[in-house]
Amino acid sequence: MKEKIQNINTFLTKNKKMDIEDTILVVGSPRSGTTLLMDIISTLPGYTYIFEPLNPIWFPESFELGFRSRTYLQKDKKWKAGEEYLRKIFTAQITNLPIKDNPISDLLQGFSIKKMMSHLSGDKIIVKSTNMNRMLPWIVENFQLRSIFFIVRHPCATIASQLKSGLYGYRTTLKPYADVSPTKQNVIDEISEMNVFDSNLINKLKKIETKEEILAAVWCLDNYILTSQGKPYPWNLVFYEKLVKNGEEEIKQIFESINEKNIPRSSFSLLKKPTIVTLKEDRKTVKMPDQQLSKWKDYLTEKQIERIMKIVSYFDIDLYS
Repeated sequence: MKEKIQNINTFLTKNKKMDIEDTILVVGSPRSGTTLLMDIISTLPGYTYIFEPLNPIWFPESFELGFRSRTYLQKDKKWKAGEEYLRKIFTAQITNLPIKDNPISDLLQGFSIKKMMSHLSGDKIIVKSTNMNRMLPWIVENFQLRSIFFIVRHPCATIASQLKSGLYGYRTTLKPYADVSPTKQNVIDEISEMNVFDSNLINKLKKIETKEEILAAVWCLDNYILTSQGKPYPWNLVFYEKLVKNGEEEIKQIFESINEKNIPRSSFSLLKKPTIVTLKEDRKTVKMPDQQLSKWKDYLTEKQIERIMKIVSYFDIDLYS
């Protein structure tokens, strides 16, 4: 049944011939607010979305081609197969639905009736990914998208949410593509592959031991391009904290950045609603911005916070104090 639903969805979307210049990309670390931002932007008339096209559970061809949980690509990298795959994603030639186990329950969780109708009728695409941060300069170089939104959230808040949910955005390279926690070796391998950091930093990271330190290093690698790229950025930077605290003002800026003057009223109401990935115990804080933004301080110990911010200081990322 799952395969039949995917085939029907592919048939319906392939015939739409979506223009890549209408495509909007939303990226950020896992648990940083990418789903909330995607939901807000997808209130635009005519837009639907593709959810995590580098997740091999839903898009196994991505890992078969060589994409990984944290793929780093230099700006001038030549990779025809990878470029062809993402072009199909950005033009909705590949549009697998987020079905993991039970097709009915999975679709009902991710799609309301209104969202399903929008998905079937939409002729423009928002692509949402928590695995594309480190290839953004390459994407900018190779694709003419309408816009890219990069959302960033405080490292402690991001890591607290990852620890609570058990969702880190890492998967095994072979089937069944199990969700796993990153290791120190993952961090060392990835930072070495990037070849943009000095040996002093690598030696420091070889000494980390705790889970929160490893996750902090991953957060830094995910977000280092925010400080390494010159301004103006070739993408729109959104701070999760500003979006939650100053919702209406931030939403207006988001739509203004893509020259949308008529802001859908429904976009504002989404700030008070839990997304499909909001944890059950966190749903009650969605309507309370201050509590929503500070809850990580109750979850993490002072020592954990110190260790996380120490790792962030190694990378000279000064987005947060």
